[in-house]
Amino acid sequence: MAPVGRPQHNDRTMRWEHHSEPLATHGVFLGRMGRQALLVGGLVAGTLAIGTAGYMLISELDFVDSFLESSMLLSGAGPLYTERSSSNELKMFSSLFALFSTLIVVSSVGILAAPVVHRVLHRLHLERGRG
Repeated sequence: MAPVGRPQHNDRTMRWEHHSEPLATHGVFLGRMGRQALLVGGLVAGTLAIGTAGYMLISELDFVDSFLESSMLLSGAGPLYTERSSSNELKMFSSLFALFSTLIVVSSVGILAAPVVHRVLHRLHLERGRG
């Protein structure tokens, strides 16, 4: 049984060391970064799939143009095909997809930065404990 106040972890969860534990090895850190990168890749791929499908259904663009429009919005470059003469449905989808894409980009930065920030803070905590 786990001590009171400490969550139990099995091998399948991503457990990070407690501040009372030693700093993780370089290999463990790289594994964490790899898992975070895979998670972000999945989020970006899923977002592109949603955007591509939406543009194909609403604007009747072909796959390549729909993918281009989605990736331009996700990257922050802005839409190519959504213009003043576009339908209201397309304008609404583009607006909502742009907001959702921004949320995904910001979340991705946080997900990728988490292992680095954790490691730096853990190292500072360990050094502070020694001094």
